[in-house]
Amino acid sequence: MNEPDQGYIFNPADLVEYAMDKPIGAARAALAVALEKADVHVDIVIEALSENMELNQGFLKELSGALRENPSKVLGGMPNRIKGRQFERDIGL
Repeated sequence: MNEPDQGYIFNPADLVEYAMDKPIGAARAALAVALEKADVHVDIVIEALSENMELNQGFLKELSGALRENPSKVLGGMPNRIKGRQFERDIGL
C-alpha cells in the first residue's frame, strides 16, 4: 500500500445516526454517549424524544448535523425548545 492508513476517527454523530432507526432505548443509550462532552444536557435531548420513530428520526438528524459541525457545541444547531430547556436548566429553573 502506497497510501498511509488514515484509520477511522469516531464522531459522536455516527452513533446517533446508527441509532436513528433503532428502538427508543437504543437511541437513549446512544445519546448518553454521543452528548457526553456536548453543551446540551443529555436529559433535555432524551426528553424531546417521542415514542414515534419517524418524529425522532427528524430530530436526531438535526442533532447529528450539529454533532458533525462541532461535537462539543451542538446547542446552536438545536430547535428553540431544546435551547430554551437548556437555558432553564443553566439558570436552575
